Amino acid sequence: MTYGVFGWLYASWVTKMMEDETISQGLLQSQNSTIVYGVGTIWVLLIAIVFTTPVALMTISLNSWLKSEMRAFFSIFFGALAFAIIVQWLDYFARFFVLLASAILVKLDLQALGLNIWLSQLLLAVMSLGSFWSGIVAFNYWG
Repeated sequence: MTYGVFGWLYASWVTKMMEDETISQGLLQSQNSTIVYGVGTIWVLLIAIVFTTPVALMTISLNSWLKSEMRAFFSIFFGALAFAIIVQWLDYFARFFVLLASAILVKLDLQALGLNIWLSQLLLAVMSLGSFWSGIVAFNYWG
């Protein structure tokens, strides 16, 4: 349901941007739609697969990253930059966290059913993309 609403909001944003000709600079309408909806699809897959990976994989990569002081400084710098961006675009950040929370909850439910990690990742990706595209189709049909 959450990804369906996101698909609806994304389709309304794309429609508004195409009417204002903000994102259609020099591209054909079909090329523009393909690129913009492709970016949305990649974003949904990124949330569904990458951001819901086990925490153990992320801690291994972070431990090796923070071994030097220069890397730690850059991490703090980029963390502060990320915080400033989050504060500026709180609406988008809140939407991202709602999508991430729903993906994590679905993945936990799938694993509680006894499915292994890879099958639950695959089902999560399929359900997320299906809901996202159903929201886009619903907006184009009724919106």
